[in-house]
Amino acid sequence: MRKNRQIKRILTAASAVALGATMLTASPAAAAQIAHNCVGEQVVRCANVEMSSPGVFNAHARVTDSSGGGDYRVRVREVYLEVLRDGVWWTVKDAYPGDAWEPVQAVHRTASWSCGSSPQVSMRAKVTMEWEDQNYVIGRGTLTSGSVKVCPRT
Repeated sequence: MRKNRQIKRILTAASAVALGATMLTASPAAAAQIAHNCVGEQVVRCANVEMSSPGVFNAHARVTDSSGGGDYRVRVREVYLEVLRDGVWWTVKDAYPGDAWEPVQAVHRTASWSCGSSPQVSMRAKVTMEWEDQNYVIGRGTLTSGSVKVCPRT
């Protein structure tokens, strides 16, 4: 009887840990894209504003070597979440993913930003990405998503 209780406690604890890990990894996938812009054919570059929950946002960058085009390595260099205040775009969150080249696709996000009780603002994602062909020629581009009015938190 005592051994059964110990096993039950261990299984309950393991289930709780597994559920917690699942919830942590599932969060970014549940985010809704509320402003989106993609360009390119051989190298598709996208900048997005994502809303993970009401009033909580991040910037998302994705660069992909599309099939059927040239053979490119890709990377995201900078990701910014910006808000428009007094006619100027201000960075509220940023990310600098590093120097690693990816063979097909690179995806990165900023940390989340919450508007709290902020007044309504326009928000956008601004991303810088690079791609390199087989001759080591590097292309570079900066892209912004469309802007979207957000906040106050509902």
